Amino acid sequence: MAASYSPTFVKPDVGYFPGSVNVGIVRGKTGAILIDSGLDAQTAKKIKKGLDEISQPLRAIVQTHAHADHFGGNAYLLSVYPDTVVYAPPLEEAVIRNPILEPIYLNMGATPLAELKNKFLLAEASRVDHLLPEEGEVEIDGVSLQTISLPGHSWQQVGIVVEQICFAADSYFGSETLKKHKLPFLVDAYETLQSLHKLLDTNYEGYLPGHGPFETSTRQTIHENISTHQHLMAKIEALLKAEERTIEQGLAAICSSLEVSLESVSSYVLYRTAFMGYLVGLQREQRISYRFANNQLLWGC
Repeated sequence: MAASYSPTFVKPDVGYFPGSVNVGIVRGKTGAILIDSGLDAQTAKKIKKGLDEISQPLRAIVQTHAHADHFGGNAYLLSVYPDTVVYAPPLEEAVIRNPILEPIYLNMGATPLAELKNKFLLAEASRVDHLLPEEGEVEIDGVSLQTISLPGHSWQQVGIVVEQICFAADSYFGSETLKKHKLPFLVDAYETLQSLHKLLDTNYEGYLPGHGPFETSTRQTIHENISTHQHLMAKIEALLKAEERTIEQGLAAICSSLEVSLESVSSYVLYRTAFMGYLVGLQREQRISYRFANNQLLWGC
């Protein structure tokens, strides 16, 4: 029997299930609203027991973005609570309904290698009943939720604000997570920085990232995220200024510089996508450019 874990409430009706991936919870008029659902069925079973302990049937799941560790619990929860309504942002919902798209895009559009079909990159499929506005208000089970557009880590990622508590998804990482990954996953460093500055202009009563602790003031953590991204962009720019490189050469160089060891296909495709996201950000800022030579795509300054 899976062990339960109880939600931590930061307001009478707003809280979260803590874990390696935080899952938000809001008490509605007739039951619970989850913000994301965690990695897999094992996590979802713990959430189910936690909901039982506080006598809250599940009424809705609100997805912040379509990465497997944030919607992998949907399939189990929907099997237990079949009337649950699922909300997700545009584009992200396509991946939630067709999760094979995640390993496909990580494999550059080709048929995914078998090693990429693991629970961290390939969740079970979930239906999506309603699209979330990228910026706006949505009422679910009598509760008003505000969506804020926070792209960069994923294409159309949104944050969810309820009663002045901001569920910030993966727009920023807690300090320990940031240090652990060294080259944080993102698809566009430019958009990531825009989203971080957007959060700096807010003044909510509390913030919860997808990975990291709840904080009532997150300015220091967000500044740490901004500094990390800016430092990585400067480091990559310097590498390309010294020598034009292909994506493979640039990835190998930055990983060596950061003392990152790529020893599996999964880590390779995640770091490669992140590296490409930094290249895209630098190119959008007109700090680097690319050209073709000898049948190679070369990046340089």
